Amino acid sequence: MTNFFEGIIPIFAIVFVFGMPAMIVWIALNFSNKKREQFHSSLQKLIDSGQELTPDLLQSIPGYVEEEKPMNDIKIGAILIGIGLGVAIIGKVGLGANVVMSAGLLVALLGLAFFGYGIYDKKQNPESE
Repeated sequence: MTNFFEGIIPIFAIVFVFGMPAMIVWIALNFSNKKREQFHSSLQKLIDSGQELTPDLLQSIPGYVEEEKPMNDIKIGAILIGIGLGVAIIGKVGLGANVVMSAGLLVALLGLAFFGYGIYDKKQNPESE
């Protein structure tokens, strides 16, 4: 009986390690799809009843998803710079580990790139605020 459990435990471990991420993604996508279907069926009922569709009415329908706002690269850059510098300082001063300091500087440089691109993009497209 113990040999049975010794053989089945690795099988369950492999199934759960690789199966759980797939299950989580499936649940998220299934929920999103049901939400979208609910919105479209409610919208179809409103259209069939001949009711006028106003923006307020559309927003009150269950499953309505607002348009995503554009990404604010300057804000993301500033946050990444702060996090990166904080990690670098803690790595060098607090831990004395150059690896942690290097990882922090990498994050800070990514933040600098986002920050620079955000400023460049804002100068190129001033109406996209």
